[in-house]
Amino acid sequence: MRTQDDEKRTRILDSTSQIIMSQGIAAVSLSKIAKAAGIASGTLYTYFADKNDILRALYLDRKQQIAQAITQLNVAGDPKAEFNHFMDLVYDYGQSHLEDLLLIREFSQTPLLASLNIAPQEAFAGFEPLETFVKNGIKQRVFFDSDYQVILNYGYTPVIEYLLAIKNGNLDANTVPFEQIKQLSARAILMEKTK
Repeated sequence: MRTQDDEKRTRILDSTSQIIMSQGIAAVSLSKIAKAAGIASGTLYTYFADKNDILRALYLDRKQQIAQAITQLNVAGDPKAEFNHFMDLVYDYGQSHLEDLLLIREFSQTPLLASLNIAPQEAFAGFEPLETFVKNGIKQRVFFDSDYQVILNYGYTPVIEYLLAIKNGNLDANTVPFEQIKQLSARAILMEKTK
């Protein structure tokens, strides 16, 4: 049995990500992955059982990286301030890793995700501080009483769309500063009016 090499595994995942982002999830094949990673097709089986195993590993790897970057919050702090900080964390991560955020969105919009048999607790591992801080905000009547994921989406999704619009040249950050996006998101979830 061949030994595994972390660099090669990373290349396989990165190559799969590139295929998805340029051609879509439906275009992923083992032969394309092997070619993009610069390895023999048979080598893939040293690291993964099949294509779904690669996709599952990619999804969980990127989710873990995102969780590490965007959960650095004071869960017991002021919910309004921490929501603002959460948006900053997503923005900072997205500045250099927008493709990761878009990749997770791509997975979320396809029925393929369900076939990868990823348990919710596995998919959301590492994101627990976000649930805690939002539920604290709801309990303190700072946020509207809604599912915590809905509240988080008002902070997460607008940042991704903002960064994508800037990247694609559809929006000028000097004309529409990020602070304005944060204010609009806060107005949607805060019980009190924002200025």
